[in-house]
Amino acid sequence: MINLFVLIALGCIWNIGVEIVLSEGMALNKVRLWAESKSSKLFEPLITCIWCRPSIHSSIAFLAAAGLGWIELQQWNNLILYPFVVCGTSAVSGIVWSAYKYIEIKAKYYQHIEQQEYFNLRERK
Repeated sequence: MINLFVLIALGCIWNIGVEIVLSEGMALNKVRLWAESKSSKLFEPLITCIWCRPSIHSSIAFLAAAGLGWIELQQWNNLILYPFVVCGTSAVSGIVWSAYKYIEIKAKYYQHIEQQEYFNLRERK
């Protein structure tokens, strides 16, 4: 059971990290824009969709945990965890990223209102 949570945590860290690197103004944003311009559904689980990405990228969590010596890939019970890790990673990282984007939108909205009030006060004086 602990292996499941460790693998989901590693997968979420990887998935959110990839999303950050692919975000606007970051290092691989041009790769994301290129992938979004293609009509192929191949790029969705690889690059563009944070909810879909764990279907392929969760294998990185397994390899990282095996490299750190936390799990052994040859044990059948660790391989049975893979579908659960994919679903858990998709849910957790998608919800965390959606919450972050919601907070970011709200913060920009309130900063805009604050700036408007500041300029309105300056104009009245």
